[in-house]
Amino acid sequence: MFNAMSRAEIWLQDTLDQSLSIEDLANHLGYSASQIRRQFRHCFNTSPSAYREQRRLERAAVLLSLTPQNIAHIAIRCGYANHSSFSRAFQRRYQLTPRHYR
Repeated sequence: MFNAMSRAEIWLQDTLDQSLSIEDLANHLGYSASQIRRQFRHCFNTSPSAYREQRRLERAAVLLSLTPQNIAHIAIRCGYANHSSFSRAFQRRYQLTPRHYR
């Protein structure tokens, strides 16, 4: 199952910009969603959705720091539906708005 969790981690990172569910991940790996949740938490000490959110925000922080792209574009590139939901998530994680972080 460790190999499957490594594949899960790679898949989550490769699909950060897409709105995919745990069921999509489970289908991709050939396991049930409950098996994926349980094993992922065991291996990474977090849920697949929390892992994805963390990676999205880390990617956004890099883009904010290193590119001149506008915040709305970065939000979309990182898989957020809109600027508002991205800003709320970013502020929860970094205690700064994306604009102030930049």
